[in-house]
Amino acid sequence: MGNPKFSKKKYNTPKHPWKENRIETERELIKKYGLKNHKEVWKAKTYLGRYRQQARELLARIGTKNPQVKKESDQLLLHLTKMGILTSGSSLDDVLALETESILSRRLQTLVYLKGFSNTVSHSRQLINHGHIEIDGRKVTIPSYIVNKDEESEIDYTTRSPLNELSHPARPKTDVFEPPVQSEKEVKVKEPTAKTTKEEQKPTEVKKEDKEGEKSAKEVGKVEKVKEEEKAKEENQSKSNESDKKVEKVEDKEDKTQRSNEEKKDEKADKVSQKEKNGKIEGGK
Repeated sequence: MGNPKFSKKKYNTPKHPWKENRIETERELIKKYGLKNHKEVWKAKTYLGRYRQQARELLARIGTKNPQVKKESDQLLLHLTKMGILTSGSSLDDVLALETESILSRRLQTLVYLKGFSNTVSHSRQLINHGHIEIDGRKVTIPSYIVNKDEESEIDYTTRSPLNELSHPARPKTDVFEPPVQSEKEVKVKEPTAKTTKEEQKPTEVKKEDKEGEKSAKEVGKVEKVKEEEKAKEENQSKSNESDKKVEKVEDKEDKTQRSNEEKKDEKADKVSQKEKNGKIEGGK
């Protein structure tokens, strides 16, 4: 029977305690879902492992034509859809494809944060532990409570919680009441009624004239901008043409200098060859 003071362990520990990849993935889950320690990840894994084991056993017994297999598989899928872990129309293969995050996303702590009752995931854990959250009028102080699909819409603050006041500083900033700001487009000018006099109708006419003047000024400004852009383009083109001409002049000068140097070299070579010929002729004589 065991000691009733100490309940049985409800999770399975990993076979190897010091694998780096497993530890890193568990740390990421702890940060994402605001868990207390690695033990809560192991609990979610064992919770999911029971359903996966049951699905594997049912898949192995499908070929036996036993009506009990179909009944048990339908019950398993119906249970998981009610819990919000699977969608309607799923199969046993979808049960095997589930991951740990599909269980962690159904915890009360994560749903309180996603519903907008807290600023962060750790804040939602604090609110649950301090008794500020209820489900269908029943206070729940367990952050790892798995919420059914029907209970998801019934999460709220407890009736005695001071967080029911919109001005409470611990509520998320999105809950603070802010009066709607009317834009200029939404503000419409009231049409003059039969009772209004000519003096009351004059300001509206003045406003219309002002708007027309503003429109014309905007159009003139647009035309001036277009002209300025065209002038800038022409100036850039003229500058580019001038720079091209300068480059051509420099290239012409370089060509001329190269040609003059080559001509000088040719003249020197001719003179040297003539001197050598004259020396040979004198030696022959």
